[in-house]
Amino acid sequence: MSKPTPPKRRGRPRPEDVQRPDVPYTMKLPDGRTLYVEVPGRFAEQDRSGEVAFTPEGVAFLDRIRALTMPLDTTPRPAFITALREGLGMNQEQFGELVGVNKLTVSRWERGTMTPRDSTLQRIRQAVTKAKRRGITLAG
Repeated sequence: MSKPTPPKRRGRPRPEDVQRPDVPYTMKLPDGRTLYVEVPGRFAEQDRSGEVAFTPEGVAFLDRIRALTMPLDTTPRPAFITALREGLGMNQEQFGELVGVNKLTVSRWERGTMTPRDSTLQRIRQAVTKAKRRGITLAG
């Protein structure tokens, strides 16, 4: 006996039914380096003109990558801390454990009511270095 065929679905296919190829993307960093990344296909769509457009998740993905490549020469802005933490795939509690503070402190950094101390900035730099070693490739 053969398997019954599933009924055909009308309309647009569900996103999980469509496999899109990864999208190559390059961005210029503030220090002059060029970063090449392949954005997962699930984060990209074609707009009406046929051009590639990134979904909000795709834009957030690129923001996280950009945050991981930024130098920590000065006190980081709140958005940088948030993007870095999310880029590392951590919640506030996990990020706090990584750099030796509690989650409330991380929340205050992300809201801009506090800034990290110099000793904590060093631990944040180490976390960025580890993340870069795990797969972010920079071209100069």
